[in-house]
Amino acid sequence: MSIVTMRQNGYGINTHVVKIANRECPCGKWNQFGIPCSHAKKVCGAYNISVASMVKDYYDLMAYKNTYSKYVEPVQSEDYWDISEFQLIHDTNIRISTRPGRNHTTCIRNEMDWQQTRARQEAQ
Repeated sequence: MSIVTMRQNGYGINTHVVKIANRECPCGKWNQFGIPCSHAKKVCGAYNISVASMVKDYYDLMAYKNTYSKYVEPVQSEDYWDISEFQLIHDTNIRISTRPGRNHTTCIRNEMDWQQTRARQEAQ
């Protein structure tokens, strides 16, 4: 089933084809977090499917209890640790930036950033 989303101002019309059987949505939130996104919730509501049944099994209470039911061996003193083949050195003379001034970001700006910039400009 496909869901059409639109912002209130009329821009940003997107169509999302939600696959309930595969538990997939093109927005990627369902795949990434294991919890149905808003598009999947809308489809579940249209077909009278329980949204709770679409949540990944690792969020189940029994899975949580099984994860932490085993005994966790405490970490031993450093005297028992294996000797590493390398040595970490903290040299304060080494600088990451070789240029004077402020570092430039490598962030690629998208429409989410544009909205925040507009809000800041309007507030001034």
